[in-house]
Amino acid sequence: GLRLKLPAMRKPPLGPRGIPTRAEEPFAEFKAELGESSFDDSFVLMEEQASFSIAGRGRRITAEFIAGYPYVQVYAPKDKDCIALEPMTAPASALTSGRGLRIVAPGGQFRAVFRIGVET
Repeated sequence: GLRLKLPAMRKPPLGPRGIPTRAEEPFAEFKAELGESSFDDSFVLMEEQASFSIAGRGRRITAEFIAGYPYVQVYAPKDKDCIALEPMTAPASALTSGRGLRIVAPGGQFRAVFRIGVET
């Protein structure tokens, strides 16, 4: 099976329409084989830089969020051999809620960096 490592983060619970709420709950570091666990969740990073890893079949893939990604979406469906880690610059529904939305002035710049590493 696949082994997943996620840092400690904050997790917004979902409201009645499946959109994350403004409240946030602590999420302890996850470091285990997926097994019966599954994820389809948004998270708020507690540090600007964060590291995530997936290990299995003789490989380890690491995703490092270096700058500009304070949110992540983690998708790992139960009984499937796949995982998706999506770096996000704003939380889900930011365009409608305005929460976490960053506006770059005309001529301004925004920088976001992540790095993917593969070890065999």
